[in-house]
Amino acid sequence: MGKKLLAAVGCLAAAVLALAAVRMAVSRTMPDYPDSIGSDPEVTEKITGEYLVAQAAAEPDTLLIYGSSELKTTDICTHPANFFADQRCGFQVDLVGRGSCQSLVHALSIAASGEALRGQKVVLITAPQSYVAGGIAPDLFMANFSEQQVLSMLGDETIPDSIKQYLSERVQTLIGQYQEIYGGNLQKYTAAGLLTQAEASENGVAAALLRPYAALSQWLLDTKDLVSARKVMKGYADVEAEIRPIDWETEEQAALDQAAEMVTNNDFYMQDAYYSTYIGRKLELQAGKDAGLSYEESPEYDDLQCLLELCQAKELEVLFVHVPMHGSWNDYTGFDAQSRAVYYEKVRDIVAEYGNVKLLDLTEYEYEPYFLCDTMHLGWKGWLEVDRAIVSFCGADEGADF
Repeated sequence: MGKKLLAAVGCLAAAVLALAAVRMAVSRTMPDYPDSIGSDPEVTEKITGEYLVAQAAAEPDTLLIYGSSELKTTDICTHPANFFADQRCGFQVDLVGRGSCQSLVHALSIAASGEALRGQKVVLITAPQSYVAGGIAPDLFMANFSEQQVLSMLGDETIPDSIKQYLSERVQTLIGQYQEIYGGNLQKYTAAGLLTQAEASENGVAAALLRPYAALSQWLLDTKDLVSARKVMKGYADVEAEIRPIDWETEEQAALDQAAEMVTNNDFYMQDAYYSTYIGRKLELQAGKDAGLSYEESPEYDDLQCLLELCQAKELEVLFVHVPMHGSWNDYTGFDAQSRAVYYEKVRDIVAEYGNVKLLDLTEYEYEPYFLCDTMHLGWKGWLEVDRAIVSFCGADEGADF
């Protein structure tokens, strides 16, 4: 038995040494962070890893934009990836997010950022459809879940214990819900799973005993993230900066021209392709379908509060984009103006609690043609308003100030 144990320990030590050699080699050959990667919101390693976000934050004059599925609408000319292309205002936008990246997902990412983001400016966008009664669905959460980020969050002594406990409880709840639906023992024996369980139950002894396991897991996950990031960065190039003045009237006309070309088959000002695919012949079936829908109660509100608490703890300056719902479409489906107003006000009330957060309230535009490009995502006029706010937020009209 002793010989077998020694052999096992020897094999483990050899594996760790081999991985250490790989990590050292990768670290020495890491390319510089390519600015063009910032325009791609769906780079998985930006969402579930840490290295790429830290590198973006370390770049001079880079603005991180955290969002959800609205970030994928890069076919819209006023989308920030297009509007600020080639650093036209003296800075690069870096998009972090994809579908189902809701407040909880962004909270874990920012919590895992260590000192990389401290004191910086960021943009946060949360989607109205996130505020359903159940909050983020367990399968959608797990699709963007990062054990690496959880371990970094729990190991950060600058984060208040109350935030760590809240995030741990949410992680444990969603893991449990996922397992009830899909079975298995997902995350049961991982360091993140065990530590969040200990943190959620305020079991300090268990947490202390798990620290060595967590440290080894963290090191392995950081190494994996480093290797993945290196591979990803090789596919992108640097950006050749080209400062160009903004003529807002010209930009708005260009947006309207593109919108007129992309919207021709419906009266809701939605992109033709979206309307044909998701509504079209099903239009009559959509009438009144959301009459019982309510955004009055949702875990998403608590998740949003936690996200903003983290931003405050990290001393971030935040531009928060309050996206409107599609007024005429929601009237048609039965989610009336009074119900929408309840959601709008609850978000305003939460944001108002934080002096480091500037609110870009776009909810007055819910009936504005071309403000959204489908039933929920920012469109030609909507993104243009965000662009205006970003220019002001970054002081780009007077020279970008980061």
